[in-house]
Parts: sequence; C-alpha cells; structure tokens
Amino acid sequence: MPQSTDTTEGSEARPAAQPADARTTEPHISGPVVAALIAGLLFALLFVAIDQGWKQQMADRHQQAVVSEASSLRTQLESVLNGTVHATIGLAAYAYVHPDLTEDDFDRAADRLYRSQPELIRSLTLARGEILALVYPRDGNEDAIGLNLAEHPEQGASYQQVLESRQTVVAGPWTLAQGGRGLLVRAPVLTDPEDPPALANPWTLSSIALDFETILGKAGLAPRPPSLQLALRGLDGTGADGEVFYNPEQIDVASAPLALDVTFAGGQWQMLAHPVPNPSATERPAAWWVMGVVGLLAVSGYTFRVGEGIRQRREALTRYQALVNRLADATLVVAGRRVLWANPAFTRMTGLSPDPGQTLSALGVIQADDRRRLPPALDFSMALEEPRGREIRVHTADGDQRFHLLRWVPIDWEGQRAFLLSFVDVHDNRMLFNALSEARDLQDALFEAMPGDALVIDDTGLVRAVFGEARRGQAPQHTAAGHTLAELLPDEVAQRFSGVVRRALREGELQEIQYRLQASVFHGGETSPSMEATRWYEARVRPIDAPFEGSSAVVWHALDVTERKQLEERMQALAWEDPLTRTANRAALDRAFPRLAARADRKEGQLALLFIDLDRFKPVNDQYGHAVGDELLRQLAQRLAASLRPDDLLVRLGGDEFIVLSAPLNRREEAGGLIERLQAAFRQPFELHPGHMEPVEETLSCSIGVAFYPRDGQRLADLMMAADHAMYRVKAAGRNDVAYASEAAPESGTE
Repeated sequence: MPQSTDTTEGSEARPAAQPADARTTEPHISGPVVAALIAGLLFALLFVAIDQGWKQQMADRHQQAVVSEASSLRTQLESVLNGTVHATIGLAAYAYVHPDLTEDDFDRAADRLYRSQPELIRSLTLARGEILALVYPRDGNEDAIGLNLAEHPEQGASYQQVLESRQTVVAGPWTLAQGGRGLLVRAPVLTDPEDPPALANPWTLSSIALDFETILGKAGLAPRPPSLQLALRGLDGTGADGEVFYNPEQIDVASAPLALDVTFAGGQWQMLAHPVPNPSATERPAAWWVMGVVGLLAVSGYTFRVGEGIRQRREALTRYQALVNRLADATLVVAGRRVLWANPAFTRMTGLSPDPGQTLSALGVIQADDRRRLPPALDFSMALEEPRGREIRVHTADGDQRFHLLRWVPIDWEGQRAFLLSFVDVHDNRMLFNALSEARDLQDALFEAMPGDALVIDDTGLVRAVFGEARRGQAPQHTAAGHTLAELLPDEVAQRFSGVVRRALREGELQEIQYRLQASVFHGGETSPSMEATRWYEARVRPIDAPFEGSSAVVWHALDVTERKQLEERMQALAWEDPLTRTANRAALDRAFPRLAARADRKEGQLALLFIDLDRFKPVNDQYGHAVGDELLRQLAQRLAASLRPDDLLVRLGGDEFIVLSAPLNRREEAGGLIERLQAAFRQPFELHPGHMEPVEETLSCSIGVAFYPRDGQRLADLMMAADHAMYRVKAAGRNDVAYASEAAPESGTE
C-alpha cells in the first residue's frame, strides 16, 4: 500500500515539472534537415533556371533557323531576278550593235533567251521610241504590239525612268497587256552621246516580261514555307519605301520582325516575314522532368548525409576549419618534396588523393616542360616565397591540360616548416588572352595584305587611320592620317568625297564610287613626277557601326583599276579595227556610213566610195610568203592613210581589198583629187624584207571602182556593189585604172 501511494503521489507531482521537461524533449528541425531543404530549394531554383535557359535556347535556335530560311529565300529570289536582268541587258546590247535589226533577227535572238526559261519568261520586247515594236513570242502577245509605253498608266513611269537614268529598271509586278501579272525588266539601248539625233539608235529599250507566280515558285516563296508568313514590298524596285505588292496572308507588314532587303540590278525589294508559331520547338522531353525530380531527391539526400557527417566530425575538424574555409582553390601542403596534405579541391581537379609522404613529382600533375620554371626536382625545402605565382599547365582528372597560377608561401605545419601550394585556375583567362592575340594578329595580317588603299574617315572629313598596300613602308610625313579631305584633295574633289561619306553615314549603307585622281597622299603616297597624271580608282565606302575613336566614321577602300580601264578602252578600239593594218574594219564602216550620209544630206552634198583592189598581189605572196605579203599590206595602208583627209575613212575588207569612204563632198569633181593622191601611193616601190634573202623592192598598181551617194545608191550595200562592179570593169579592161559606177564621170576623173 505505501508503495502504491508513492506511485500515485509521484504521478500527481509530474505535471508540475512538465513544462521544463517539455522544453528539453520537444522535437526540433536539425541542421542537416534544414540544409537538405535549402539544397533541395536551390536545386529546384537552379533546375528551373536551367530549364528556362534551355527553353530560351531552343526558341533562339528556332528563330535562327527561321531567319536562315528567310535569308535563303531572299538569296534565291535575288538569283532569279539578277539572271533575268542580265538577259535583258544582253538583249539591249544586241539591239545597240544592230540598229537595223529586223523582226527575224530579233526572233532568233529572243528565242535563245526564251528557250532557256520558257516557264518564267512571258515575252521579250523591243521598243522603237515610245512604241512597243517587236515582241516574242508573237502568239498570245499580239495585243502588246503598238503599245505606247509613255502613256501607259502603270508602265509609263518606269519607261521614263529608263530613258532618264539610262540604267536597267525592274518594274511591277503589273497586269500585262497579254494577260496575267508579270514583272517587267527594262534595259536602255544606249546611244552614243556624240551622235546627232538623226543618227541615234532607233531602239530605245528592251524589256523582258516575267511571270510573277513563276518567280515566286523558283524562289521558294510559293507555296509558302511552313515556318514563315511572307510579304513583299517595293513596287517598281523602290525597296522599303515602296508599296506592298505581295501579301497573300495579309500579315501586318508594320510589325514584321524580319525585314530583308532583296537587291538586284535595277532596283530593290524588301521581304517581310512573320515566323509561324511552333510550340513544339521549345518542348522538353519527359525524361528531363524525371531527371529534375531524381536530382532534387538526390541533392537533398546527399546534403542531409553530408550535414550529418559534418556534424559528427565537427570537433575533429575544428583545428582545420579556418584553413579549409579560406582555401577555395586546389591546395597542397608540402615539406621539401613530400606531400603532407591535399584539400578536396585538389582531388577534384586531378582525380588524385595523395598519401602523406608521397613525392610531388610522383603525382605527375605538372606538365613536364613547365617544371623548369619551378624549384629543381620540385623540392621546396630551399625555395623562396612566391606569392605572385608562376603560370603552369596541370593535368586534370578529365585528361586535359589547364593553365593554373601556382603560388607558394611558407607555413608552420604540425611543428615543421612547410609550404602551402595553391593552384588558381586561369585557363579561361589564358585562352581568352590567346584568342585576342590571335585575333589581333589576324587583323594586322589582313590589313597588311589588303589590296589597294583603305582609309578610316570620320564625319568631319578627317582621315583617322590608313591601311593597305600603298601604305607599307610609307614615311610618316607622307601619310594621309591626321589630315582632312580638304587638305589632301582639290576643293571640288574634296566636296564630292565628303558628300559620299555623309551619305554613307546618313543611309547606313555601302556606297560605291568610281573616279579619276591625280597621284597624291590620298592615294599612293607622295606625288612622284614618274607617276601618271591621273589614275582610275573604284572605291567602296562602308559605315562603321560602332563609333571609331568617339566619332562616326566610314572605311574608304579603293582599288587602282587604271590597267583594267586601259584594257577596256583597247578592246573597244579593237572591235572597230583591222588587226593586220590597224585601219578600220567592216564593222567600223557600217557604223560610220549613216553618220557621214546624214552629214552629207544636211549639207546637200554627197559621198564617194572607192573600192580598191590590188593588181597581181597573189604572186607576191606566192614568191615571198604571206608574212612578206602582210608587211606590204601594212606599208600600203600607211601610205593610203597619209593620202586621206582627217574625216575620210580607210577600211580593209580583207585580203587585198580596201575601201575609202570620203567625207561629204560639195561636188563630185572633188573625188578626182582624192583618187590622184591614192594612186600616187603606188608610184614608189615597196621595200620588202624576206627572211631568207636580201631586201627586195616591189611595185604594185591597183584597180579602183567609184560610186557616189546618193546617186549610185542610198544604202551602203548598194554603193559597195556599184563600186565593186566598176572595179571589175577595170580588171576586165587591163587593170591599173579607175572606173565610175555611173556612166558620166567627174571632169577631173578618168575612165
């Protein structure tokens, strides 16, 4: 009973002490649990951040693919348009060379172009004046013949633009006279500006009508790509300022995120594109979310276990806690050559856990070539402190080599002198430095190898820098850098160049310019008396996006194209020149006759056409060879040319046949003096030099037939035929004489 009483009393007394007991036994959240929760939360935040970054990356990649597809479509469209523009220019050039072009001639030339792309080309036309005169194919395009281009409500503007600018123009797309929508590519038939209006080429321009739907199909715009909604603007090649002429899906062109310039010879369009939304482009796989959940659990669990271990070993690690907390980089403690301790960062970096007493050289973590920069045999017993560090390469756990800065400072470790070695990872900085060095070297090499001259010119006309081949080895006093355009160039040229610079900066686009300039500091360094007076240059002026030394500037890159220009002029001259005698050829005669005939008509005068055939020239070739015969023809051409007036034309038809077309004559009797001078050229013997024998002298004569314009013919072919018949009468009568196409000869002439 007493025992029972004691138990009851003890039970009744326990509630009084319960608050104190509750405070000592109340459950609480331990540190490892808190750490696990925090780690899980951080992992979740990190996972969400990575997920959003991945999503953004996928969206960016999709956007880049869309932009790349739009750029590819733009390139295809430019290729289709430029190919047709060049064909139109070729047709215009053909009309220029053949001013008397017939419908059959035009059909043959146009058929070649048409058969190359019959599904694209609707028609090819030539306009005489304002009227559309020739069209191919004729079937289906009859309504276009006779169309007045200047009065056409849609095409009149482009017609006037071609005539005024003398440049190729891409017009439309417009409704064609033969039906359907088409794009009109027009090129001017350029007439020599020196010719009077009466001699101007009758053809004004050539046109090629393109099927607009076929252009879209060839460029890949129709049917539209699944990832893009497209529109085109720039009616008549007016670019971004023009009207929208293609918008099948009625997209909002004002808010189009993609606007690409479609540039071609004769104009510019702008391609506007809206990407089609694609939710699947940013969809992540289910395994990604599973990995996130597993990772969250793994990080939380691992953190909890690490927390428990740290709590259990806290007292044992108190002595090293300050050191470990301060050393975030891979760290070793060495005494002499032996490793005493390595922190976890070193193990993670190298994958090695060195045993106490193991030598540093045996670890093999330091690249062999870099050991010479460290104490001999990696023995730090006598080393001096090196807080600044030395750059070395370290073999890492993944098999790579990374640059580290190795620092060592002396410490007292368990009663003995030791060194604390810290490895600071500087690999990324080193790679960045190497990349910048390589980029700088590449930039220097590019500037050094750049052909022509390159100058950086700011918006005030000040030359900030110079590059290029003409600047290599140039003395400082001969450079354009630091001078303005007004100081380097004549006033008119400086103002023109300044205008090009301002236009490039204002429009933000590449400018091209061609000019002739006397050698100066601006091009080629110091002026030299041995240099030509002026040289041709082609320049490309591109604005620099970022400010250059604090100012808006452009790069002016110019190439010396003088030799090319001279070659072009020489080739143009050869087109009208006989290669053997350097006299005019038949093409030059065809070109000159209309001009001289028009002059004669204005003065109510006439022209004399003399057909000259050498007598017995073949025996010279047979006896001495064709080389000697060619030499004789060259000597004869020089004599005949010396006998003519400045406006008379000497033409070699081929072989031993020449034609002289006189300048306008007031009276036919004036031809007699011309004939006498030509015959005098044959009176002196010709000295020839056969290669196998001594020089010889040969005497020649000629038979001449004479016809007069307009009496004997108003066309060149008729005159040549009349003069040729007269010449053969001389041949039949015994050679070495003159005959006239008409029965009545001039009083001073001979029959």
